[in-house]
Amino acid sequence: NIPHSGPVFAPLGSSISIPCLLSLSPTSSSSAPLVPRVKWTMVSGGKETHILVARGQRVKINEDYRDRAALLNYTSFPQDPTLVLGDLRHGDSGFYRCQVQQGLEDTSDMLTVCWVSVCSGVVFHYRDASDRYAFSFQQAQRACEAIGAQMATPEQLLAAYHDGYEQCDAGWLADQSVRYPIQVPREGCYGDMDGQPGVRNYGMMDPDSLYDVYCYTEETGGEVLHDGVPQQLSFHEAQAFCRAAGARLATTAQLYAAWSQGLDRCSPGWLADGSVRYPIRNPRERCGGPQPGVKTLYRFSNQTGFPEPSSLHDVFCFRGGFRKTVSV
Repeated sequence: NIPHSGPVFAPLGSSISIPCLLSLSPTSSSSAPLVPRVKWTMVSGGKETHILVARGQRVKINEDYRDRAALLNYTSFPQDPTLVLGDLRHGDSGFYRCQVQQGLEDTSDMLTVCWVSVCSGVVFHYRDASDRYAFSFQQAQRACEAIGAQMATPEQLLAAYHDGYEQCDAGWLADQSVRYPIQVPREGCYGDMDGQPGVRNYGMMDPDSLYDVYCYTEETGGEVLHDGVPQQLSFHEAQAFCRAAGARLATTAQLYAAWSQGLDRCSPGWLADGSVRYPIRNPRERCGGPQPGVKTLYRFSNQTGFPEPSSLHDVFCFRGGFRKTVSV
C-alpha cells in the first residue's frame, strides 16, 4: 500500500520520499514470513522504467538511477521499502509502482507523481541589458526577482543539465557559486572538466565579482498573450497595448514558463524588462536555428545590449488569474 491523498509535488533538483508499506504474513502457522522481493518502477508516456529491485540485504539499483535512488529503511525493516529519489529532473514525472512478491503472492500499488516544477519549472540564463558579465551577486539576486523569478540552486542547474540544457556563459547561483552547463565541450567552453561534458564550477566567488546569472521560475498562474497588431510597436506603445487589453507586458520569467508549457512563436516581441525575445519549441532554421529555447534579440553582434526602445517589434502580454498558460 502506498498511502497518499493525491499527486505529490516537489521542486526541480530536490528530493522526495515515496512510502510503500507492507503487511507480511507467515506462509504457514509455524514458519516465519518469507523475505519479500520489492521492485520499484516508473511509468511515463507508455514506457515502464526499472528503478531498483531489493530482497533482504541486497538492493540492486538501475545504473540510470545510481546515486539518486535508495530505500530508506528497508535493510533494517523489510516492511518499509520507502523509495527516496533525489536530484529530480523533468523526466521523473510519471506513475511510480511499488511491486511486492512474497512466495507465490504478488501485489502492487501505484502513485501518480507530477512535481509542479518538474512539469513546469525552468532554469534559464539571464544577463544585464548593457553588457555580458555585469552582475555582482546581490545585483544578480535582484535581477532575477525583477523579472519574476529567483536565483537557481546548484541542484536545479544540474537537473536542467541532465535534461539537456546547455549555456556557455558563467552565471551566479543561489549558493554564491558560479557555474555553467555544457553538453558539447568546445573552444572557450572547457572550464574545469578537461574536455568532458558537465556543469562547470568556478566555486564560491567574491560577491563583488561580475558574471551573468541563472534564474529559476515555475508556473505563473496566468496566460501569456501574443496578439498580432496592425503594425509593430515601440516599447512604450507595447506597454500601452497590453494595458488596453487588460494585461501588462510579460516578464522574461513568464515567457520562459509559457515556453516550458509549449508556447511556440517565431515573431520576436517586447517584454517588461525592455528585452525582445521569442519562444521556440519546434526548432526551424528561420526561427533561430536547430535548438529549442527562448531566443533573444541583442543590439550588438557580441550578444549584448537590449534593442532601442524606439525599435519596432511584436509584444508578449501577460494576464493573471488563470492556472493554464495559453497563447492567442
